[in-house]
Amino acid sequence: MQKMRTARLVFGLAILLLLQALQATARAAGSDETKNLPTPKEAFGFVPGTPEKLASYDEIIAYLEKLAAASPRMQLQRLGKTTEGNDFVMAIISAPENMKNLAAIRKGQARLADPRKTDASETVRIIRTQPVVVLVNCSIHSTEVGPAQMAPQLAYELCAGTDPRSERILKNVVTLLVPAHNPDGQKKVVEWYKKVKGTKYVSARPPFLYQKYVDHDNNRDWFMFTQAETRITVEKIHNVWRPQLTLDMHQMGRNGARIFVPPYIDPVEPNVDPILVAQIARAGSDVFSTLIAEGKRGVVLNAIFDAWTPARAYPHYHHGVRFLTEVASANLASSVTIKWQDLRGRYGYDPKRASWNYPAPWRGGKWTLKDIVEYNRSAALAVLDHMARNRQHWLKSYYEVARKAVAPKTNPYAFLIPPAQADPHAVRELVDILQTAMVEVHEARSSFTADGARYPKGTLVVKSAQPYGAFARAMLQRQHYPEIRNGGKLRRPYDVTAHTLPLFLGVDVVKVADPFKARLKLLDAPPAVRSRVKNSGARHFLLTARSNQAYKLVNACFEAGMSISRLREAMVVGDETWDAGTFVISPGNIKTQLTTLAKQFGLDLVGTNGVPQEKLIRYRKPRLGVYKSYWPVIDEGWTRWVLEEYGFDYVTLRDKDIRAGHLNDNFDVIVLPSQARKQIIEGRRKGSLPEEYTGGIGEIGVRQLETFVKNGGTLLAFDRATALPIEEFYLPVQNIAANLKPDQFYCPGSVLRVYIDHRHPLGFGMPEQGVVLFVNSPVFQTTAGETIVSYPMGNPLLSGWLNGEKVLFNKKAMLQIPHGNGRVILYGFRPQFRAQFRVTYKLFFNGILQSAAQ
Repeated sequence: MQKMRTARLVFGLAILLLLQALQATARAAGSDETKNLPTPKEAFGFVPGTPEKLASYDEIIAYLEKLAAASPRMQLQRLGKTTEGNDFVMAIISAPENMKNLAAIRKGQARLADPRKTDASETVRIIRTQPVVVLVNCSIHSTEVGPAQMAPQLAYELCAGTDPRSERILKNVVTLLVPAHNPDGQKKVVEWYKKVKGTKYVSARPPFLYQKYVDHDNNRDWFMFTQAETRITVEKIHNVWRPQLTLDMHQMGRNGARIFVPPYIDPVEPNVDPILVAQIARAGSDVFSTLIAEGKRGVVLNAIFDAWTPARAYPHYHHGVRFLTEVASANLASSVTIKWQDLRGRYGYDPKRASWNYPAPWRGGKWTLKDIVEYNRSAALAVLDHMARNRQHWLKSYYEVARKAVAPKTNPYAFLIPPAQADPHAVRELVDILQTAMVEVHEARSSFTADGARYPKGTLVVKSAQPYGAFARAMLQRQHYPEIRNGGKLRRPYDVTAHTLPLFLGVDVVKVADPFKARLKLLDAPPAVRSRVKNSGARHFLLTARSNQAYKLVNACFEAGMSISRLREAMVVGDETWDAGTFVISPGNIKTQLTTLAKQFGLDLVGTNGVPQEKLIRYRKPRLGVYKSYWPVIDEGWTRWVLEEYGFDYVTLRDKDIRAGHLNDNFDVIVLPSQARKQIIEGRRKGSLPEEYTGGIGEIGVRQLETFVKNGGTLLAFDRATALPIEEFYLPVQNIAANLKPDQFYCPGSVLRVYIDHRHPLGFGMPEQGVVLFVNSPVFQTTAGETIVSYPMGNPLLSGWLNGEKVLFNKKAMLQIPHGNGRVILYGFRPQFRAQFRVTYKLFFNGILQSAAQ
C-alpha cells in the first residue's frame, strides 16, 4: 500500500512538473510576442492622459500601425473614407490563435445570428469554441477627447499583457477598437486645443461643428445612416462582425458623477428583447462593482440615460447591447477644479448623497485628463474582462435572442408597402434603410389577401419573424412614449420620442396582424425607380412635385440653363390631371440632356406643347444664403447637408456678412436655421474667444436683415430662430408656447397631424393632410399673413408623446408674413430635422424657390 502511495505521489509530481514546463514554454512564447513593442509614450513623447497633451488622429494611427506590425495579436484595417476624406481605421486585437481564425469567427457569428441556418450541434460547437466579439467605439463626439487618447494605451496593454486578465481577454474576446469614430473632428479639436491651450479661451466651446455637418448628432444617425462614418460602422463593422457588445465611450458634463455605466433608466424601447435588457443590467452591475472595488469614486448606474430611441442604439436591434459609458469632462485636456457645492445631479441620483446606485460620492476637487483616461481605461478593461469570464453565457444569450427573433409572430405578422405610393423614391429610401440594417424585404410575385384585404403584385412585404425583425418593428410602428413622473414631477425624455419611418418619409405602410400566404421573392436591393419620358419631341415637359427627387432634377436644369415654371392651378393635359405646383421644364435645344437627367434621377416626364402662360409661375435660379453662427448650431449643419444632397447652391453668411448689408445685391433668400434669438444677435461673449469669433450679428445685423426683407427679400426662419423676426421686426405673431412650463405643454420630438394649404406655392407638392415633427417648437397665433400649415381642432399626436395638446388646437405651424416688399416665412418646426423627417423637405424647398418667382 505504501508503495502505491509513493508511486501516485511521484506520478503527481511528474504531472505537476510537466504542467509547469508547459506554462513556462507558453510564457516564453508569450514573451516573444510581447517584447520589443513600441509604447504610446515612445510614439507621442508623453503618456496618454498627461494633462494639456493630446495626440492627434494621425499620430494615433501611426502608432497603431507600428504596434500592429510588431504584434501577432493585432491587425489594423482601413475601412473607408470619412466625410472629409480621412481614413476610418479599426484595430482587431485578440490571441494569435484567434487572429489566424478571424474568417471562421465571423462565419460563426453569422451562424449564431440566424438560427434558420444553424442546427443544434453546430450551435453547441460554436458556443463552446467561439470567442465573443466586442466593439469599442471611442470619441464619436470629438470634444470628448478622453476615449480617443485612451485607445492607444488600451491597444498596447492588450498586445503586451501577460497577466491573467489580459490573457483571459485575449483568449475569449475579439476586440474591435475604433480609436476615433469621427477622425475629421478629432483632428480639428486637437488643432484647436493646441491653439488655445494656456489661454483664457480653453474653457470655451470651439466655434465650429467638429463633424462637418452634424456635430453631436452623429450619435443620432443610427437608423437613417446619412453620414459616411455611420455607414462605415454599420456596413463594415456591425453587419460583418455582429458584436455581442458595443462599448460606446463618451463624456458628459463635469458637475455630476465621474462616470455613468448602465443599466439605463426607463423607458426602454419595447422592441428591445428582455434578454438584452437583463444582459445590460448584468454587465453594468459587474463593471460598476469592479470600478468601485478599484477605488473609483463617483460611479453611477441606472441614472440619467434611457434606452428609448434607436437613433443611438443600433446593436439593440441586432442581438447585441450598447454599453454606454459617460465620463465627466474637463476643459478638453486642461484640468478643472469643481467644488462640492457646485455638484449637480440629473434623473436617478443625487451626487451629494450616497445611494445604492451611487455608493461612493466624489467629493469634488481637481479633475484632469489623466482621471478621464484612467476611468475610461478601467471601464474598458472591466467590460472586456466581464465578456471574457462570461463568454459562453453571452453567446448563448445572443443565440437565444436570435432564436426568438425568427420564431413565428402575429400582430404584427408583417408590414406591407403597397406599390401605389405618392413618392416611389421615398419607398426606395425606406427599403434602403431597412436593408442596410439587414432587414429582409420581399416582393409579392402575384396578388394576395392579408387581414381580409387584397394586395396587388409588387407589394413589398417585411415579415416580423426574421433575424432583425426588431429593427423593422421599431421603425415601422408608431411610438407611444410612456408618461413618467418622479414625485409628481414630469420626467423629460432624453431625446426625441418618435422614430416612425413611414411618417418620416411619407410612405403608406400597412400592419398585418395574422399570417397569410403569398408568392414572395427576397429582394437583394431596393426596388429600382425607372424613368419614362412621353412625347419627347414636345417643347415643354411636366414633372410632378410630389417627390423630393423632383427638386434635384429642377436644380440640375437650372444649372444647365433650362427654363423652369410651375402650374398656378391644376390643369388637365391629355387624359391626366396635373396638380398645382407641377414643374414645367422648357429645355430649349437641349432636350437630350433633360432626358438624360430624368433617367439619372429616376423621374417621369410628359411632354406638351400647350401650356397657357397665364397658368404659369416662372422662376429663375434662387440666390441663397445660409446664416452660420460662431455658436456652432447643429441645425445649420443639417441644413447644409440637405441642400447639398438636393443640388441647391448656397453661400454661407457669417456675422460680418450680415452686418455689412447690401444683402439684396447678392441674395433672394436667407435661411436662419434653428437657433436662439439671443445667440444670433449677441453671438459669443467678448473675451470668451478670439475677437474674430465674438459679437453675433448685433443690432446692426438685425436692421440689415429687416432692410433685406423690406426691399423684397425672403427670410426663412426655422423653429427657435422665428423669435428673431417676430420680436425684432415687430411682426403681428405670437408664440403662445413661449412661457408655458412642461407640466402645461411639452412635446419633445413627436409626429403631429397638420393641415397644409397645398394650393399655395409654399405648399406645392404636399398633401392636404400631412405631418410635422414637433421638437419643443413654437406655436403661432395670428390673424396676419397667410397660413400654410395649421393644427387641427383635436389631438394631433400620431407618434411619440404630447402633454397639453389643447395648446395646439387650431393654431398655426407655418406662416408667410409680408413685410415691406418682401416676406418672412416662419416655420414652427424644423422642416429638415436631422435629414430624417423628409416628408417636410418640400416646404423648405418651396420657400427657396418662391423667393425667385418672377
